[in-house]
Amino acid sequence: MAGIEPNGLALLMFGTTFAACCLGFFTIIGMFPLHARPQSLSGAPGIALVAINAVLLILLLLSVVSFAHETLRWTSVVVFGGLIFLFVPSVFQAIPNKWRDSRGGLAILGVVQFTALAALLSPLQIFSAL
Repeated sequence: MAGIEPNGLALLMFGTTFAACCLGFFTIIGMFPLHARPQSLSGAPGIALVAINAVLLILLLLSVVSFAHETLRWTSVVVFGGLIFLFVPSVFQAIPNKWRDSRGGLAILGVVQFTALAALLSPLQIFSAL
């Protein structure tokens, strides 16, 4: 493994945060256009949850890309990121629609994205100093 990617901890961090990013992408992309979102997300609170999650998704994606650029080999990012992007839709499909398409589901997604972002920003400072 060390010959392929010497920084296994960074690869694990990339994998978990990129999986959260992909899960957020597949959830949020289903909420646009706004008039086509599920009935359970109608009104201002639903729009606010979609907007907050979209902003968190963009921040998380930028942080994941920056983290991967600073700490990993590009071949590891392409192969591992491609595998994650390939298999996350099956995880997405396993989540029941009533959980995904509800205010509670979007709130949980926001917490997952925020946690991934917080976990990513701390090691980013440590790994970039190395």
